[in-house]
Amino acid sequence: MTQSLERPTGVTIIAILTIIGGIILCFGGISALTLGAFFAGVPIGSMISEQQQQQLQPEIQNEAELEAITQFVGSVGLVIGAIVLTVGIGYLVVSYGLLKGKGWAWTITVVLTIISIVIQIISVIPTSMFNASFPSDMNALVSGIIAHIVGLAINAVILYYLYRPNVKAYFGKSRPSTTIQR
Repeated sequence: MTQSLERPTGVTIIAILTIIGGIILCFGGISALTLGAFFAGVPIGSMISEQQQQQLQPEIQNEAELEAITQFVGSVGLVIGAIVLTVGIGYLVVSYGLLKGKGWAWTITVVLTIISIVIQIISVIPTSMFNASFPSDMNALVSGIIAHIVGLAINAVILYYLYRPNVKAYFGKSRPSTTIQR
């Protein structure tokens, strides 16, 4: 006999945050794709005046070189946009799995949360060093470190929560306990 477990409230919150992140990533990906397509497909020579071309002459030798740079930037935008859009769609799929109690969604969320923790730890060092190189902007250094600590704390809480017995049971990762905790 299969017993249907009630979805824990925290799983609903994580799924909603994942949906919001997925929507934001989808919009960002679509925006990057649009800008990338624009830069990759529009002839730059038709967009700038002869006077502007003359001002650019010392840096850029000819219109063909400017065109190549613009197409490269557009191509990079297309690639980044496609990746971001794909990740956004992936977030939406994972959020569906979280809401439905799918075991694969639990696994993906655990893996992504661990990756996020590692990235937070690794990125605090170069970010702090970069911000520390501008002594006049100590607020940026402090706020950057605080943001990393908050991100780490949120991810640690999510990871801890996903390993709670009732949450694992909801995803079919363990047997349900006799008392369901929330």
